[in-house]
Amino acid sequence: MAYRITRYEDAFESVLGMKIDEKVKAFTSKMEREGHTEKSICFTIWKKQDKLLAFKRDSRFFTVLESEINKWSWKKDDPRWQEYWNRKNEEKKAVSLRKELDAIKEDDLEQKSIKTRSEKYLGRPKGYVCFIQGQCGGAIKVGFSSSPEKRLKELQTGYPDTLIILLMMPGDEGTERTLHREFEASRLHGEWFRPDGYLLDRIKQLKTMYYKPPKTKTKEEIVKIWKEKHNIG
Repeated sequence: MAYRITRYEDAFESVLGMKIDEKVKAFTSKMEREGHTEKSICFTIWKKQDKLLAFKRDSRFFTVLESEINKWSWKKDDPRWQEYWNRKNEEKKAVSLRKELDAIKEDDLEQKSIKTRSEKYLGRPKGYVCFIQGQCGGAIKVGFSSSPEKRLKELQTGYPDTLIILLMMPGDEGTERTLHREFEASRLHGEWFRPDGYLLDRIKQLKTMYYKPPKTKTKEEIVKIWKEKHNIG
């Protein structure tokens, strides 16, 4: 069975071995009217299949299923969806920043890179050093990773706020150590640092080294985009 099931046929028939009869149709229609989606209902069935199979022939089956859906399925207007998409957007941002850094010419990268005392980049660096902070502020994590989008997702698990990437730069463990020594006065614990003026100013400075500011569109370009959008010749 695939990890993600999204259709009632797969959830009820394949996972639970149940026919989609009128009772099942009435139940799913009721859940959808309450704001649940077919996808989230199917996810609940996949997630709690062992428990549901135990109640399959029990008169309380639909009561148990409804209880599990209310635990595992978010309704369409649930505010948690906004947080979910914010986190997904940060993961996409991490991928975009990584690709942008990978596109920097090696000569430029060699000139811009923060050197360690005993190491020097030969070609591409091993990975990236990321500065990560909660959306509402707080401590800043400065850490190395070869896969920043994966690392961001791992850190997000259990973190109460949506984490955002303030800065991503090419580097390795040596770069990480060099930056940690630079910010030692701001260190809180491990890779987490106090967001004081020096650290925030340094982040701004490093951004100018690696990222080009977005190009401002001219009035003519804005008009052209508007005409194309509205099919005006």
